[in-house]
Amino acid sequence: MSRWRGVVGRKRWGVAVAAMSALWSAAVTGVAQAAPADTLYLRLDEARGASVAVDSSGRLHHGSIGAHVVMGGGRGLFDYHAPDAGVSYGSAHLVMVPDTSDASLDPGSSNFSLEVRYRTTHRFGNIVQKGQNTASGGQVKIENPNGIPTCLFKSPTGQAGVSAGMALNDGNWHTLRCVRTPTNVSMYVDGVRRGSTSKPTSPIDNASPWTIGGKPTCNGTTITCDYFAGSIDYVRLQKG
Repeated sequence: MSRWRGVVGRKRWGVAVAAMSALWSAAVTGVAQAAPADTLYLRLDEARGASVAVDSSGRLHHGSIGAHVVMGGGRGLFDYHAPDAGVSYGSAHLVMVPDTSDASLDPGSSNFSLEVRYRTTHRFGNIVQKGQNTASGGQVKIENPNGIPTCLFKSPTGQAGVSAGMALNDGNWHTLRCVRTPTNVSMYVDGVRRGSTSKPTSPIDNASPWTIGGKPTCNGTTITCDYFAGSIDYVRLQKG
């Protein structure tokens, strides 16, 4: 099998697993349940030199690919910048998806999941986020402190965060899935739930872009950029 076919097959398998999960839930409960809807699906399988990350959800939430991000082989490669370098590269190090007026890219009050497949050997960096610490309307992010990923859903009235509880900066591919309901946040690592917290969060809706690879606003000193270094295979958001 060629590398390309392997990449396509892997991503199709992820879609199939999600569909089978919904069918299994319906069979167990005896109630027909609609599968969560994709609101953003960046496969990051663009060719080298591409400047646009195509949204496969059908909602046309395409992203811009920064000049530092090397595409090819079915993933985006984010280069290394020392966390204490004190340099901001702006959007050059990021894949950025602008916010939308219909709030489809925000958790709101719905059930919401954020999934990313990545690999790294580094111990820091924000992998993906929407909003920063002081953003009006809240914040969502997955970060990588000490190689141990955590996910955070911060609303105007409270926040809920959960850790994978294990270092994943081993250079292997891992899939993280953060699932938020109005009363709970859980993290799954490679399909296994590794952490959960029962804390309420109110609606989350900010005007910030989704950024992959670090913060959109930083100066490298008083506001660290938290650039991620490694490879990202895809990023997927679902609501409902």
